[in-house]
Amino acid sequence: MFTPQAILLLCLFLQIGLTFWAIMRMGTLRLKSLKTGETRYQDIALASESYPDYVKPHQNNAHNQFETPVLLYVLVILANSSGVANWGVAVGAVIYIVARFLHRAVHVGKNDLKKRIGTFISGLIGLFIGWISLGLGFLGII
Repeated sequence: MFTPQAILLLCLFLQIGLTFWAIMRMGTLRLKSLKTGETRYQDIALASESYPDYVKPHQNNAHNQFETPVLLYVLVILANSSGVANWGVAVGAVIYIVARFLHRAVHVGKNDLKKRIGTFISGLIGLFIGWISLGLGFLGII
């Protein structure tokens, strides 16, 4: 049977996997552009803006994996290490991680801004649910 603690750890590892996937895909596309000559080493020595347009969504998404996911990492660590992991925290984390995978698909796919914003906000709502549930757990309310 899944426990809140196990679900939180699963979400943590899924986010870490998503981050590695984003970085590896970005790196693969960057190398491709260097090998084909689309990008010259001297053009990217100090900044990465010179990569072709097809690389930029992957770059942006890889960088994005180091923004709100930090809130998930801290949430999981605090919930599990303090013994306050509860179903509200777990549900919030699941909402967040599903939204992150959808966000990446939109971000590096058609990049429909309305859909991307929707998935981003859904993820934030998941984090909010998790943090509120953690706070309520610390207060002994749930």
